[in-house]
Amino acid sequence: MKVAFIQCPAWGRDCPPYTLAYFKALLSREGFEVSIYDVNNLLYHSGGEAGKKYWDDKDYYSYWENPELLKKLIEDNEQAIDRVVREIVSGGVRVVGFTTHTTSFIISLELARRIKKADSEIVIIFGGPQCSRSQAAASLIKQPEVDYVCPGEGDIVLPELLKKLQDGFRGPHRGFLFKDKKGIVDGGDPEVPTDLDALPFPDYEPFRNDIENGRYKDSFGLGIFDSRGCITCCHFCSEWSFWKKYRTMSGKRIYEEIKYQIEKFPKVHFFYFNGSLVNGDLSVLETWCDLVIKSGMKIRWAGQLTANPSMTKSLINKMKASGCMWLGFGIESGCERVLEKMNKGYSIPGALKVLKDAHEAGISIQINIMFGMPTETREDFEKTLKFLVLARPYIDTVLASQSFCVIDKGTYLHRNPEKFGITGEDHHLFWKSNNGENNYAERFRRYEEFCDLALKLGLPETSGVLKVKPDKWFLLGQYYEHEKEFAKAAGAYKRSIDSESDNKVARENMNRCLEKAG
Repeated sequence: MKVAFIQCPAWGRDCPPYTLAYFKALLSREGFEVSIYDVNNLLYHSGGEAGKKYWDDKDYYSYWENPELLKKLIEDNEQAIDRVVREIVSGGVRVVGFTTHTTSFIISLELARRIKKADSEIVIIFGGPQCSRSQAAASLIKQPEVDYVCPGEGDIVLPELLKKLQDGFRGPHRGFLFKDKKGIVDGGDPEVPTDLDALPFPDYEPFRNDIENGRYKDSFGLGIFDSRGCITCCHFCSEWSFWKKYRTMSGKRIYEEIKYQIEKFPKVHFFYFNGSLVNGDLSVLETWCDLVIKSGMKIRWAGQLTANPSMTKSLINKMKASGCMWLGFGIESGCERVLEKMNKGYSIPGALKVLKDAHEAGISIQINIMFGMPTETREDFEKTLKFLVLARPYIDTVLASQSFCVIDKGTYLHRNPEKFGITGEDHHLFWKSNNGENNYAERFRRYEEFCDLALKLGLPETSGVLKVKPDKWFLLGQYYEHEKEFAKAAGAYKRSIDSESDNKVARENMNRCLEKAG
């Protein structure tokens, strides 16, 4: 049976999408004929220079969640999209899988509609982070073009389902949400792999031309999914709850996968670790570094990690010697009290020491910071500003969270709002705490104040550190409308139309708020 997997915009363009390459290998091993389509990269290159900013600048989340603007993107790329649909249908594909995220599910649904219209017998399966129970699993399965939704890891249950579909089966299956004429059937959470070493190496062969011609942002770079889950279980994070428990490949398995990819693609010399943290198991990290150093392998690599106080200077030097050139530390706050509320598990002095050691080893350092964690006071935030000054000698960039502090469903914050004084927790952005003082507008002010200090300290305007957030007034318009402050909302939408983007949605929102404001 022929199966196709699609990655729609918007997704990162640093390297070919790991998920597509991985499922190509997994399902080929099970005997299926698999084709993959990186529609994300296709539209990036076919849409003209003006549109590339929406991918290259990581500051346009509201663009990718705006159906009206995405409708225009689809219209401008009609030929490229129709070509993908025709190729899938004419090629005899019977099942199409979409990997989705909050920024990609709208175009994924549109492509699924077009495929179903061309051949209603093709089975459409949705998976990925947007399909988790805490995100949109329940709403996505209700879409007429979607047949199955996998709310978790599909490694085990997807091959099972495909084998049944191959024999003409059309019904519920464990690990999937399914709908028929009687309604929706929930097959429960999927079984997850526990031995990551047993998983196949991703098959990047379909991307060979794009890899060799440098059509991704990190020319000659690939991803490696070394671990799943996280060891810290931060209270604001939904990622660890999606993966259920932390699992990692062994150091030897990581080394063997990278060696295999280099042999297949001699131009490749950079690897990005896609797991939540590269230092979840320090013994695995050290083993992998030792193997690379001993082999003489010449690569560069990068990844995210926590400021684990157990990381020694010796280990960090080994990381550098093995090719580590960039690390992103999930610091999040410079206030000890807030770190405790986050369940971070490290101290400010400990974090500064790890940053200093990594900097002195010659590794480029980024820190991630968020704003307005529930219970965070103005005094707490000022400690984060002081931390930025202290950390500045050791860091090269800052990822300043443009959503400030999100409360996703399924997180500890969402499940326990009373412990943090949270109200309105069902709106991921517009919740409040601290008796209403910590609201979206206040978090926005703290974000802007942080960005202003970061720029004054000479940090580059990148990764969320901005002089002006490009969708500021549209977002504030949505916030004030949510708060039923309709005059303020209309004013914000007007400023968005004048200075950000004159589009149908902003005008409709402004007119609606003007009417409600009288």
